[in-house]
Amino acid sequence: MNRILSALLLGSLLLLTGCAGTWDPRDSATELVPGRSYEAMTAGQRYFTFTLDAPARVVLESHTFPGDTGLVEPAGQLLDANGQVVERDWNSGRNGNFRIERQLEPGVWYLRVTTPHASPSSFGTMERDYRYSVTLRIDRNR
Repeated sequence: MNRILSALLLGSLLLLTGCAGTWDPRDSATELVPGRSYEAMTAGQRYFTFTLDAPARVVLESHTFPGDTGLVEPAGQLLDANGQVVERDWNSGRNGNFRIERQLEPGVWYLRVTTPHASPSSFGTMERDYRYSVTLRIDRNR
């Protein structure tokens, strides 16, 4: 009986250990709706997702708030369904924001936004909020 219990316990631990390394941050991505603005207030990576049912030209942009221009510089990376980087931009948008404009095929797409210049203070906390917003525009006529 002890051998069976030990085998079940060991099997359960191995199963749990195997599952622990498979988390993907894209699994918790925020769904982007065209024309709606999504605000982030902290440094770090954020994942967004959208799905196209037909080919379309998309525009993904970040927008910083007055007084944050030059201090908060979000960078954008467009990812395909497999997580491969398709395009990236740091500052071709207004006021040093990212702007990605691209013709895309139907499917699931992801946007990873990072704040590369954010760093903790000597106390281990962020010295400021890293506020920015992200928008998606879809033009199906192109």
